[in-house]
Amino acid sequence: MINNMQPLVSIIVPCYNYGHYLPETLQQLAKQQYSHWECIIVDDGSMDNTHTVSETFVLQDERFKYVYQTNMGLSAARNTGIAHANGKYLQFLDADDLIHTNKVAQQVAYLENHPDVDIVYGNSLFFEDAQLNVFLTSRVGDNGNAQRMKASGKGFDMITRFTYNNFLEVSSPLITKTLIDKVGLFDTSYTSYEDWQFWFRCSIKDVSFHFMPEEGTETYIRLGHASMMSNKNKMIINGIKIRKYMMSRLPFSLKGYNLYRLAKLYAHLITLSL
Repeated sequence: MINNMQPLVSIIVPCYNYGHYLPETLQQLAKQQYSHWECIIVDDGSMDNTHTVSETFVLQDERFKYVYQTNMGLSAARNTGIAHANGKYLQFLDADDLIHTNKVAQQVAYLENHPDVDIVYGNSLFFEDAQLNVFLTSRVGDNGNAQRMKASGKGFDMITRFTYNNFLEVSSPLITKTLIDKVGLFDTSYTSYEDWQFWFRCSIKDVSFHFMPEEGTETYIRLGHASMMSNKNKMIINGIKIRKYMMSRLPFSLKGYNLYRLAKLYAHLITLSL
């Protein structure tokens, strides 16, 4: 039963040619213990069965909504979802990922009881495409660095953490919609690392983050399939771009590390082009 006395949560699911993953993502979403949500599926010009899959869920449950746009990229798709969102809180969820059935309920309760917090997030677990029930605590090659960076706080400490690494997978947090008024939308000029750039902007705006590692707040990130993250050249180019962006906004004490990382990225890009 939907409890309309609860604050509405808008769950934004951008999808581009991921119709084969979308049913699993939406089925898991329909199992949320928290019932007062709307799911805005943003079809970013897909050429597969994304429309057919979406319409099936829309007809079954009025909480699902479908929006189509010509292909403009992930940032633009999330921004479209935000424009259609009616909720007090926003949950971003990529079309191939999953969230725990208690995640929304626990994180809404926290934000309702802590109005000074803008972003609450939990742990991320990773699974291979063919091994849904085998979860890893970090990406291969990450060595748990992202996990060690997770913390609560605001200001200089969070700026420092986001300078070193993006430790916040986009589906991990629940955020207040008013945060968008403070920070702005996703930057559509980024074809990857757009979430990192967004979280970094939050940190320099003195946004309050809370890390909630309790069981039941997890997000599950799918690995082992073709994705935007698999294009190494694009990732390096956008890595250079975000480091330059940070350099223009960081306090002096953090510029040295970013200059070092920027030089390494340039060297790597030159190596790949040889």
